[in-house]
Amino acid sequence: MRGAAIARALSSDRRLAALEMLALAGLISLFILQGLVPAWVSLRSDFPNYYIVARLLREHYSMDRIYDWIWLQRIKDHWSISQPLVGFVGLTPFSALPLVPLAGFEALEAKRLWLCVNAAILGATLWGLHKSTSLGLRRIALIAFLAVIPLRNNFLLGQMHLVVLGLLVLAFWLDQRGRWLSSSVVLGVAAALKIYPIFFVLYFLRKRMWKQAGVLAGSAVGLFAACFPIFGAPAMRAFLVEQFPRMLRGEALDPFSLTAPSASSFFHRVFLAQPLVNPHPLLPSPLLYSLLYPLWQLGLLLATWLAVSPKNDHPRQRALEWAAWICLLLALSTEPASYHRVVLILVAALALPAVRGAWNRTILIACYFAACNVHPRVSPMQPTLALILDFIPYWALVAMVAWLLVALRNRRIESGEFMPAWPSVRIAWASAGFAAIWAVAASTTFVHASALGQSEMVMDRSIGAFARFTPRFAGAHVFSVAMREQGLRVEDDEGCEYPTTTNGREDEQLAIAARPKIDRMWIEAANAGQSRLVEIPLDTRGAARLPIATIADAESPALSEDGRGLIFVRERKGVGQAWLVHLDDQGKVSSPPEAISPPGMDVRDAAFASPDTVLLSAATDGTPHLYIQRGAQKPARLFLEADAMDSPATDEEHRVLVRQQESGGYWHLFASREARNAAVQLTFGDCNAYDAAWRDENSLLYISDCGRGNGLGALSVLHGVLPPEPGNAISIADSAGEPHGVSQQ
Repeated sequence: MRGAAIARALSSDRRLAALEMLALAGLISLFILQGLVPAWVSLRSDFPNYYIVARLLREHYSMDRIYDWIWLQRIKDHWSISQPLVGFVGLTPFSALPLVPLAGFEALEAKRLWLCVNAAILGATLWGLHKSTSLGLRRIALIAFLAVIPLRNNFLLGQMHLVVLGLLVLAFWLDQRGRWLSSSVVLGVAAALKIYPIFFVLYFLRKRMWKQAGVLAGSAVGLFAACFPIFGAPAMRAFLVEQFPRMLRGEALDPFSLTAPSASSFFHRVFLAQPLVNPHPLLPSPLLYSLLYPLWQLGLLLATWLAVSPKNDHPRQRALEWAAWICLLLALSTEPASYHRVVLILVAALALPAVRGAWNRTILIACYFAACNVHPRVSPMQPTLALILDFIPYWALVAMVAWLLVALRNRRIESGEFMPAWPSVRIAWASAGFAAIWAVAASTTFVHASALGQSEMVMDRSIGAFARFTPRFAGAHVFSVAMREQGLRVEDDEGCEYPTTTNGREDEQLAIAARPKIDRMWIEAANAGQSRLVEIPLDTRGAARLPIATIADAESPALSEDGRGLIFVRERKGVGQAWLVHLDDQGKVSSPPEAISPPGMDVRDAAFASPDTVLLSAATDGTPHLYIQRGAQKPARLFLEADAMDSPATDEEHRVLVRQQESGGYWHLFASREARNAAVQLTFGDCNAYDAAWRDENSLLYISDCGRGNGLGALSVLHGVLPPEPGNAISIADSAGEPHGVSQQ
């Protein structure tokens, strides 16, 4: 009888093993067909972001504009990379370094090499999990390939998160073997790639592992410090001052996103209004948002903090704690796209052997599968239903956190160590500390949330643009550069496009030069590895005709008030020079291009202050400032403030200059009359305002990214722009600084 029972058990095990092998073969086949094969033949969206920045570094470009959407798009076009949209917003400069060795290859070849590297990392990760847990290699592979969408998207998009998974597995393996120094350094590298592993510092502090916490923090800071000489101080400052704060708030990209559900996007959707994306929130209240969102974050953190034992270092307890902490960091992440969740492979592999009972394991696997793979898509026309269904993967992730906390609690109760009795004084101090942190977080969040609705955004008749840039007036229409899935295109306020080619090959359209009283405009069109300027005539209906003129090797145009002068920029290795051409009455070029800025002066943008006076935005050590140039004179610094300034817009009739100026890490609009040095700040809040254009004598159109992703702004209008007349007028030449200290060409 006993032998028969053993035989039945062996037979059952063999059947189970066969079923597991069959399921694994199906999952691997699905991964190859839906992930690896299409990834091999196309670039997709994310790999070019890392590749372009790595190649810029390798080819010794100026790196201070890697977070500029338009500039990076222009570089992509000049290198003929077949990817509609690129952008480095929300990424650390360090994350481009792994691709520097591959940046010498063409983009698709580099991606194929990167896929091979990722396949090797995946294999090493599975082997490391097998060695770090009691699970066999077959079951480890089953767990990994159950993350169908995260694993597929990491390969399909050429993302960096599989590298982070491999580093986390390596860090845990080293931690198991008592190599705390190496483990902490590996976590520091992971934090330099993708920020969230840095918060393992809090876990180490809870465990009273002071050395580990110090080494992790020090290694991450050291790696970011090493990026300063590699990328340059301007690029690192842009990341730390302009990018990082908005990343922490979930505003690097769309904060109302339904495709990357998170606590941030959920609370934005429920409580905050945004005219174009979320005009009718469920409970419109910045105050409730400011109170409940920080409370949710602090509550999750506190619950996990208390569940972690400061003393118990049993291997299974430690595995559960790592699993719970990683899950917590994903739950607190402000923009967790599907590929972020590939690290849940480590969570499931660590938690399954430590969770008791088949039922508990089944629930854990169900939550894991739902968090990875259940991504319903509800129409934006049904916002309430979207709040329920589109956030299923987030709530599944929270359920995983809760389930792991229960498992940790049960283990601590069994050990007799859970929740020692605290004296009432300690409880009071802890409660007061929690309330104080909550109050500070809520008050700062309220100040920020209240400012999001200050911009008066213009309703967009052309639905589907992710962002708009460079508003300009020409004839009876407003034109702007619209970011769409197929790339950047110039559109008017009726949604009409303006083709710049007649050979059927679509151009990327990156910038516009236009004037209200001129019946034609110039568009920067990029194609075949170069930017050129194309002049388009307009009739009264704003329809496009055949181009009048074309200027090769030119970008960022600016047109004079009378339409007789055109400035543009020619750029080499990220350093620009301003050039001028004269136009006749029909808009045709009547003179050869003439360089008007000295060599070595890095010109970014230009505008006419009068027919013979030009304003230049030029960078010194990566920081743009405004310069004025009259005729053949050398450019002279216009304002002596140290703050960065860019994109001047002039009203010649009233002699008013509007510029964008950096203040506290954000770009705001400032206005000043030509005859005075003092300026009036026009926009405020923790968001950016830029690309101003005069709408009429007292109002501006500009781009605001308030309540939107960083740099992904929408058309906005500002009234009451003209500052008061000065009491004691001085000429603009008197307020200018010394001439630019380089020789005139």
